[in-house]
Amino acid sequence: MTSQATPSTGPATGPALTVTLLGTGTSTGIPVIGCRCRVCTSDDPRDSRLRVSAHAVAHTEKGPVHLQLDTGPDFRQQALCAGFARVDAVLYTHAHFDHVVGADDLRPFLFDNDTPIPCYADPATAAALRRMLGYIFADGSYPGVAQLRLHEVAGPFTVASRYAPGTTVEVVPVPAFHGTLPVLGYRVGRFAHLTDVSAVPDASLPLLDGLDVLVLDGLRETPHPTHLSIPEAVALAERIGARRTLLVHMTHSVLHAETAATLPAGVELGVDGQVLEVAA
Repeated sequence: MTSQATPSTGPATGPALTVTLLGTGTSTGIPVIGCRCRVCTSDDPRDSRLRVSAHAVAHTEKGPVHLQLDTGPDFRQQALCAGFARVDAVLYTHAHFDHVVGADDLRPFLFDNDTPIPCYADPATAAALRRMLGYIFADGSYPGVAQLRLHEVAGPFTVASRYAPGTTVEVVPVPAFHGTLPVLGYRVGRFAHLTDVSAVPDASLPLLDGLDVLVLDGLRETPHPTHLSIPEAVALAERIGARRTLLVHMTHSVLHAETAATLPAGVELGVDGQVLEVAA
């Protein structure tokens, strides 16, 4: 049964974090199957991009809390490459294929600890997950199903470690839009992750004050109806004012070396496997 997350008032600051960008590419991944463009055939490893995802470890006074942001089709490969062995919770941004279909690959994280993994999402995303992955989130019909529990969120909430009772971290959802589709970004301490966004409403901007690191959608140079273009992302980054902004969800029109050279100070392109240390 789906349970409601407990609201709380998220702090302006929080624990230090170690964030790994597991994937920085658009929904097709880069290289694109069958494509021979200069990005898809590039020998620069920065031009190879798995689907967008990230793993954040919050270093609290009582111990770490591992937060997984989305579980797309590359999640198994990403987890093996990054080498993390724990997931305390999953934060889902929305229910599109490239962000959710790796949910079943969470099963190995239950092998040494059968405490169900909480999965946080807004009500519409939770409903879509029950339809798309009913054998996990609705009927539990398969005996080896991953023990995942949906929690519908409408405001800030607390995530607890599955390994150390009493160890918690505060998470603040950040409402945004992916075209006309409402989606969630997430803030933990001085870090925020907003992918698949085309607009961040004014009401959400105060939730992004005082960031050390911002991960932000930046699809391509030209406009798109459901994603920020790189110029739009740069303008939004300047408005938010994080110390450091990294763009993700890039298409195969973005050659890393060329585009990176055009970005202003404080804004850069994210790279698969990149590790970010975020101040407390």
